[in-house]
Amino acid sequence: MRKVIPPLAVAIIFTLIAISTHNAFLLNDYRNVISAEKVEILIEPGDTGVKIAQKLKDSGVIKAEKVFIKIAINDKRANGISPGLHELDVGISAQSALEQLLDPKRNRGLFGFVEGLRKNEIFDLLTKSKLVTGKYSANAKIDPLYKTKDVEGFLFPAQYSIVPGTTFDQAVDQMVQRFYISAKQSGIENGYRGFSPFELLIIASMIQSEGDIVDFPKIARVIYNRLEIGMPLQINATIDYATNTRGKIRLPYKRLDTNSKYNTYKYRGLPPGPISNPGEQAMSAAVNPANGDWLYYVTVKPGDTRFTRSFDEFNVWANEFRKNEDAGLFG
Repeated sequence: MRKVIPPLAVAIIFTLIAISTHNAFLLNDYRNVISAEKVEILIEPGDTGVKIAQKLKDSGVIKAEKVFIKIAINDKRANGISPGLHELDVGISAQSALEQLLDPKRNRGLFGFVEGLRKNEIFDLLTKSKLVTGKYSANAKIDPLYKTKDVEGFLFPAQYSIVPGTTFDQAVDQMVQRFYISAKQSGIENGYRGFSPFELLIIASMIQSEGDIVDFPKIARVIYNRLEIGMPLQINATIDYATNTRGKIRLPYKRLDTNSKYNTYKYRGLPPGPISNPGEQAMSAAVNPANGDWLYYVTVKPGDTRFTRSFDEFNVWANEFRKNEDAGLFG
């Protein structure tokens, strides 16, 4: 006669098996979440989860590779582990190891910069970071689509993982390759209403330098409206670029006579190249301008930029701006 095991007994058996399996899992893992002893782990581009687990085990960070692998498989954040030289604690749990790998403060190979910087400013930051070797050779490979050899405008603002031994040129290439991704996503690589991808990059760089994100599409429209009627762009940021300065919003009158093709008060049309390295939102605005007939804009006070077609209205707002500037509202 076959012996029947009661349902409750079956449940107890499976529970005991689960507990036993879980306990065995824990035995292959450290319990510490932090440790006074540190070690540096180099995560290289292309490292798999198995490879990372092996490095952690070999360095004494974790007790068992399979525990880390299981945790990483079940945590989507593991896909965000960045290459670089990570400082981790020794003898910690696999979960803690994952958390530390995801902590950007522990990655000594991270380099990033904000939108709107110029190439000389980015190169200065990169040099001071001491993450790269050598100097820039000026031989960056720019896609022939853009018909230029200058990297200005192509250094995409983002966070980069730089592994030891990376040369200056290799780091620059990372930025340029990242630019191509956003150029495609934003649509500037396809051109827009007769403007080439390079011209759109120039426009995006001016948009980036002239205002807040919320105003990007309107600034783009002002640029196109002025170009359409042959009106000088008169963008202050182009003169700042020509004189390699970072000035106040109100330009000194003597700078308006700066002898440079980048002086959009003196020369009509677009400047000869980008004046900054724009982000994707500025690039997107260049091909998605707002609808409007505006020809002028002025930032009356921080967060309050106004647009108009009327020169008289512009002058009223400009006077309001000057009063606010004199009152110290712009810092």
